[in-house]
Amino acid sequence: MKGTLIFSSCTAAKDDSVVIGAKRTEPEDYISDPSLLRELRRTREVILSKPEAKLGTSETYAFDLYVQTGRAYGGIHQQFYAPLRQVLLEETKPIRWFFLSGGYGILAASESARCYQATFSYQIARQNRIPYTGRLWQPSLRRICEHIVQRHADWAVYVFGSRDYTEFLKQSRLPPEAKIIESTGSAGPTRLSPVIAAFAEALLHENLPAFDKHYPNQFTKLLR
Repeated sequence: MKGTLIFSSCTAAKDDSVVIGAKRTEPEDYISDPSLLRELRRTREVILSKPEAKLGTSETYAFDLYVQTGRAYGGIHQQFYAPLRQVLLEETKPIRWFFLSGGYGILAASESARCYQATFSYQIARQNRIPYTGRLWQPSLRRICEHIVQRHADWAVYVFGSRDYTEFLKQSRLPPEAKIIESTGSAGPTRLSPVIAAFAEALLHENLPAFDKHYPNQFTKLLR
């Protein structure tokens, strides 16, 4: 059965209230290149050790950290939170969801994470006085994303997020049928929410062709 690989943006609002369980993914599970693994860990440490990153003390799953409160995931949280969480954490289907993160670089849905403040967006970082990390991640994150895609060579690939985040995938070698859905502006996450919810519904019901029919192009920009 062909698998599905998803990349989407982290969120400004985060929630660490859901206690993490025994099952958890580690970076070694999705990165087999030692040099990329070292670079991921080194950059995470540099960013998350900054006082302005405000790293929390409670651990939760990346899925819960973002989906509980993030505007882009409001539709999922209201309609598909429990079944999607079960599929991703228990890996009962060939589906892997990754979150592009200003602090962690990239996180698997079932990877442990803490609250933090950091962003790939220079404008948002400046406005909120939090670490701007787009430049720090530029040398390695594109290659890490490409590495993950290559390890799942026959899987369908979907990317959701703002330009500061989707840019890392645009720079990677993706299969021709990969889909990138990009939001713009401060209302971007709100516009993404129903799209990601529709995708989650199609994913859970194994009806991605219906979603693909609605978004037939390789690249879609949500303007309003």
